[in-house]
Amino acid sequence: MIFTAAATLVLALLAPLGSFMTMPTEPVVSPPPPTISAYEWAVYDETAGVMLATWNVNERRSMASVTKVMTAMIVLDEADLDEIVTVPSMATATRGSSAGLVAGEQWTVYDLLVAMLVRSGNDAALTLAWHVGDGSTDAFVQKMNARAAALGMSDTHFANPNGLDHADHYSTANDLVTMTVASLDYPDMQQIARIKTIKMPEDPTGKTRQVNNTNRLLGTYPGVVGLKTGDTPWAGKVLLGVSERGPRRIVTVVMGSDDHFSDTRELVDWAYGTYGLSDRWMRPFFSEQGGGATVAMELDLTDSTERRLAAMQRIDDGRWRMSELTDLPKAALITDWLRSVLPSVAGGDR
Repeated sequence: MIFTAAATLVLALLAPLGSFMTMPTEPVVSPPPPTISAYEWAVYDETAGVMLATWNVNERRSMASVTKVMTAMIVLDEADLDEIVTVPSMATATRGSSAGLVAGEQWTVYDLLVAMLVRSGNDAALTLAWHVGDGSTDAFVQKMNARAAALGMSDTHFANPNGLDHADHYSTANDLVTMTVASLDYPDMQQIARIKTIKMPEDPTGKTRQVNNTNRLLGTYPGVVGLKTGDTPWAGKVLLGVSERGPRRIVTVVMGSDDHFSDTRELVDWAYGTYGLSDRWMRPFFSEQGGGATVAMELDLTDSTERRLAAMQRIDDGRWRMSELTDLPKAALITDWLRSVLPSVAGGDR
């Protein structure tokens, strides 16, 4: 027999996948995505690069304080974390959520980012925009819109750096997924977004300031590691969610929600009941109890992996079934690896 055990294993996998082109065909009943209160929502598998499910995903709406994710990206692009910023009086007069800044105080860029992303301070957002915009928040907002255009966020426009309601300040769930994924390239922002509670610099009277994260899912719901909440009269409740369980990272967006925390929990749980990229490759030859095996083969799988594969549910038509493996961002890497390790008779280069 010319094939190694590894080659046999891969060939067994390729057969039911139709040379990377089709899904395995074992019968699994797929539940529909959950019904939630949000007017607009999206669930994105960032690991595989595939949108799993959406609702009203391209309808423009106010986005509230999730705006501050874009503000943070511009600040991190153009300022050092240890730069000293003097709080301007115009920032302390802003409406809405406040970090309690006092005009004339001096804060580092890092502390202002914490005040903005953890406490959702509108005063901190304006202070950072004033600093990076060289004294002009309008100049800073122009940078925000330029970055949105560069990311392909064609249904997004910013009118301010903090997310207060404005007729010319809007986005869509689809665009907010794009922004959230872009934010994952900023480790400082990801670290700050995970802070649940933190002491901030003392106020001018010496009083200690402590802020708690507005994202109540942090530390209370498995896998949730970020990212940003929002809530205004026009926007309703908004939440950009990032969760990590095992090898998969899921991004969720809910807009116009009655309960953004409950809605996000529902979407996260549903997402992790669908096929991940590695599961798609392994599921066809996983031998399950009850005769559901497609390939008779012994695999050295951990108990947790076996439980996950046994519980894995397919998602509805129009999602994975419409997303061929060759279309996935990671498919080319997997194909190149297979061709490098398989004999030529198995379709490889050797």
